[in-house]
Amino acid sequence: MGYETKFPDQDGKRSLGLRCPHCQASATCRTSKGVTSIFRELFYICSNVMCGHTFKASLTYEYGLSPSACPDPTLNLPMRPVERSVAIAQAAQQPGAGPPSKQPGLFD
Repeated sequence: MGYETKFPDQDGKRSLGLRCPHCQASATCRTSKGVTSIFRELFYICSNVMCGHTFKASLTYEYGLSPSACPDPTLNLPMRPVERSVAIAQAAQQPGAGPPSKQPGLFD
């Protein structure tokens, strides 16, 4: 990847809601650089001219919430983690799991 972009928001500011860690003023993203398809470096400057702090932040993919309709076969991206007890309960509700049901099938 390695490309660099400058991206204004709708109101002309470049912000992802980050604040300066020193003075808590809003911070503006000046540039960003794509490192990989799931990791991006962001470079910020504090909007408080008396502070003037500049810093680097990261934007990364954590997990998917729903599967893609056109997945990239070269990527192996994690999906939302599920607690073990929830996964077991969901698996028990799957057809064919657990003891056979006494309820007749739709076409019986």
